Amino acid sequence: MNCLSAMFKYLLYFLNLVFVAGGILMIVVGSIMVSSIGTFGSFSDSVNAQTIPISIIVIGCVIFIVAFFGCCGTIRENSCCTTIYAVCMFILFALQLTLSIWIFVENDNFLTKMNNLVETAWQQNDSANGYPMDALQLSFKCCGKEGFADYNGNVPASCCGYADRSRTCEQAIYTTRPPCRGEFYDFWASNTDLIRWSSLIIALFEFGIFIIACCLASAMKKQHR
Repeated sequence: MNCLSAMFKYLLYFLNLVFVAGGILMIVVGSIMVSSIGTFGSFSDSVNAQTIPISIIVIGCVIFIVAFFGCCGTIRENSCCTTIYAVCMFILFALQLTLSIWIFVENDNFLTKMNNLVETAWQQNDSANGYPMDALQLSFKCCGKEGFADYNGNVPASCCGYADRSRTCEQAIYTTRPPCRGEFYDFWASNTDLIRWSSLIIALFEFGIFIIACCLASAMKKQHR
């Protein structure tokens, strides 16, 4: 293997290590988002709220696995493994780019849907629907749709962080809690900004790795002839 091929080999190995770490980071970020949504994820109309964090976890797992095997294939100088790795990286690039474009295009529409989700939870906040506002208030430490005044003095225990509805919520606690609509919207606004830009940057790196992997696989094939 010549000097240029050796450089590509170790550059690809280093980038794969970065992507292993990136895959773990995406899994952690997605898990934190799912954890933040908490019990509100069990609300029947909240399926859209789970879509992005679950997608991030899945993509993170795939990136971790592909990058890990990419490291092995590169060090072993196996042209077949490196070619398969390059194809997998191109598929990842396409998926990541699609996710980034979707978030950029649909960001405002998605945030509007998340905003409407709070309205739906408020309208369906009864025992038949399992009190979805309780789940929202416990997960985001908020109170009421627009504030605690929405309850007209009958503030539920969840506004104080109590899961037991029989408990009394103290005024000193619920008056300090922000409105749930604003908290839920801000949560998604800040996270979608982070996701769309990081996804775009990762996609560009994946395309660069795909090109390097193709060059390295070609060099390996020539060496073994």
